[in-house]
Amino acid sequence: MTDNQTKPVKRAALITGASSGMGREFARRLAGLGECDELFLVARRREEMEKLSAELGVPARIVCADLATEEGLAALKDALAEAKPTLSWVISAAGFGVFGRFDEVSDEDVFKMIDLNVKGAVAVTRMAIPYTVRGGHIVELGSGSVFCPLPNFNIYASSKAFILHYSRALREELKHLGISCTVFCPGWVDTGFFSVADKEGDDVHKPPMEKRKPLLKADRCVRGAVKAAKRGRALYTTNWYTKLEHLLSKLLPAPFLIAGWKSMQNKK
Repeated sequence: MTDNQTKPVKRAALITGASSGMGREFARRLAGLGECDELFLVARRREEMEKLSAELGVPARIVCADLATEEGLAALKDALAEAKPTLSWVISAAGFGVFGRFDEVSDEDVFKMIDLNVKGAVAVTRMAIPYTVRGGHIVELGSGSVFCPLPNFNIYASSKAFILHYSRALREELKHLGISCTVFCPGWVDTGFFSVADKEGDDVHKPPMEKRKPLLKADRCVRGAVKAAKRGRALYTTNWYTKLEHLLSKLLPAPFLIAGWKSMQNKK
């Protein structure tokens, strides 16, 4: 290599929630595109991330961290400071939700949803921005629930509504850096989400599975989200009913939207 030649910059992707669900699909998608030389996989379950890493065909750094805790956030911050990656993608996909009335969901789950879905997402994004290059993309995982107040899914939906507004505002703040920010709001997706979401509360306070169908395929949703981020879109919704929810949220008062949501729930 001559003096006037330089080594190409290695581009990396940071993906939280990488052990399952949307995070895992984002890792597969970005590895398959061949645009990243390295992936940072972040989640609690090391074994699942090691399995994922073995199938990707792209070098991966595994950061085992619970992003709902200060210790987990510090572990990720230290890993980034040590590696000093050049990030072209930041995927904030860690999160969880629990169905149930206010007196059915435990305090532990309530505050963990807030700590992970809100505090964790913001902390990860803020620590990743200094490593993100011009032309890079940030994708924040929202939800179809952001468009309406949802009784019996209150904390989760509210945390994701925060992410919607945070992402839209952050997008404006990052324009001068040439970094895009897209909030990805899917509907009901076939992931492991429901195994946690359904664990507490009376069944009367959650929609039956037949009303959550057809469940969307995670890989198709992620493929669309990556395409939307590349196009610089501020918001990406997945299918007709999520797009309809978005439209109705602009046209109808909240009580009408809440009544529609409650009509989906189980009846005694």
